[in-house]
Amino acid sequence: MGGGDRATLTPAGNFVENCRIHDFNRVEKSYRPGIWIDGVGNRVSKCDIYNAPSMAILFHGNNHTIEFCKITNVCSEVDDQGAIYYGRDPSELGNVIRYCYFHKLSPRHRVTATYHDDGACGGEVYGNIYHNAGSLPVLIGGGHYNHYHHNIFIDSPVAIHLDNRMQNWGTGMVAPDGIIDQRLKTVKYKEAPYSTTYPFLAHYWEEDPSYPHGNVIEGNLFYRIKNIVNGQTQWGEFRNNWSTNNDPGFIDPENPLKGFKEDAPIYKYIQGFPQLPFDQIGCSLEEQ
Repeated sequence: MGGGDRATLTPAGNFVENCRIHDFNRVEKSYRPGIWIDGVGNRVSKCDIYNAPSMAILFHGNNHTIEFCKITNVCSEVDDQGAIYYGRDPSELGNVIRYCYFHKLSPRHRVTATYHDDGACGGEVYGNIYHNAGSLPVLIGGGHYNHYHHNIFIDSPVAIHLDNRMQNWGTGMVAPDGIIDQRLKTVKYKEAPYSTTYPFLAHYWEEDPSYPHGNVIEGNLFYRIKNIVNGQTQWGEFRNNWSTNNDPGFIDPENPLKGFKEDAPIYKYIQGFPQLPFDQIGCSLEEQ
């Protein structure tokens, strides 16, 4: 699904909504997602995506929204994959992933629920539930200004991976005339509309792109998580999070989609934690 104009950031408004997509990738196992998004200003909403060896959603472009999706048992056969994946272009900004449920992603190999690969920047990710969501539910691979807030992490060995790959094996990507330099020049990142819509982008090279900065992880619940961070905590700003092995107040701890009790401890221990729209997550079509 494409549409919109990246040069002018004109949105298309195309959408995939209330669909069930499953048992795909049977011939080509990798990089053939259930939904592939490109362009500007497109949306995926209320879709159930399940039973696939590789990605559920792959996207490129700007200002897309992925919301209210239930993603289960994907990336089951392919290493180093994300249920939702993008990367290697810091001009792909303004993308939002919210109110999705990631469940039963294999921890046997490197599987991620939301994967910001190779310097991906500026993603806003909030209100999601990561429940047994792979070996690395979140992977931020050397990028900047990604914002994770009011998400729920349950029963994983690690919650969030952060790294500084551009300072070691990824230095070629931020070298002059490297892949990132080329992609920024393609969209004329120092000129409007990019310089005005995403102000930090015009200063990308001035802020040392090899060092991960501006990533904020705040107001999240880590429930029965062994290690919150894989990597160095200085590569992110962590605040107002709560890690606990005690029930944070679920109506049904085995089914977090039923939500929290009115007097749940989470509202006490995470200041400003919102009422999440659990009842809107997933496809509403009748089962066949």
